[in-house]
Order: sequence, then C-alpha cells, then structure tokens
Amino acid sequence: GNPLVGSESSGINAEYGKQWYQRQSTGKMLCGTAVTSWWRHVTSSHGHVTSSHPCGDQLNLSKKYLTGLYHTDFMFGVRELNLENNNIGSLAGFDSLVQLETLNVSHNKLSSLEGLEGCKKLSNLDAAHNLISNSCGILSCSKCRLVSLKLHGNPLVGSDVYPACVIQACPMLCILDDREL
Repeated sequence: GNPLVGSESSGINAEYGKQWYQRQSTGKMLCGTAVTSWWRHVTSSHGHVTSSHPCGDQLNLSKKYLTGLYHTDFMFGVRELNLENNNIGSLAGFDSLVQLETLNVSHNKLSSLEGLEGCKKLSNLDAAHNLISNSCGILSCSKCRLVSLKLHGNPLVGSDVYPACVIQACPMLCILDDREL
C-alpha cells in the first residue's frame, strides 16, 4: 500500500508526511520543490486529505543548515516554526506567514528582524544569539503582537539603548530575555 495513507482509508498519515518532508528539505535552503512534489504525491495518490497543508501547524526545521526560507506559500497555516541552529541571514519572505504565533530563529546569522512585518499574530519570538547590533534591527517587530522576546547573545544587548529601544518598538512586550517587564 501507499505509505502516506494512514490506517483509516480516508486520511493521510501526517507524521510520515512530516518525516518525508524533513528528509527532503535538508540542505542549503528549504526546498519548495520537495514540498510541492510531496503535496502532488499526496493529492494524486489519494483523494482525501485531512490536513489543509503539508506542515500542520507546527514545523521544526532546526539544525538543517538552512541559509534562508524560500517559497513559504505552502506554510500559510503554520503557527509555530522552529529554525534554531541554522545559517539563516535574512527573514525575507516571512511576511507571508500570517498565522505565525511563535518563531524560534535563535543561533543563526541574523543582523535584523526585517521581514516579520506581515506576521501580525507573532507573539513569541526567540532571536537570541544572532548578530543584531542596533535598534534598527528590531523595528519591524513593531507591527507584531510580541509579548515575549529573547535577544540575549546579540551585540545590541550590550548597548546603552537596550532595553529601552526594544520596549519602545514593541509596546505589548511583557517578557524580555526571560524577565518580566
């Protein structure tokens, strides 16, 4: 039988799909082609799909040596995204993740959080241990609903304007670097 079909004849085995997707998406960037081919395989091999998209609402792509996240259209319903410990230098394209609530981009190569402007539901962001060195690097977060933000391990944290610049950019913020404000 088809390994994507679960025990019920009307469903897709989502866990298998996630594992297949994770094996296909390792490499320098998130491969939209792998996801597209997986999705075509699922929809052409079986008429019933229980998930609205291949990722579910949580996606863990930590430690995949990614340099960026491209072709994010298939991720429209992702609410939690873990991209820690990669080589990501830009968040370009993330603005299409309109359902995103929690994002972990810690331990990457980000100098700015630019690209999060469309993530209006984003409430939890971990951007610790990156290369963010000035307040301009966090201004795009002002359009998010951030209540928790982690920036420790960034050069900005040692500056004179920290944490005031962060609090000004993120007025709903309640927790900064695991400390209540």
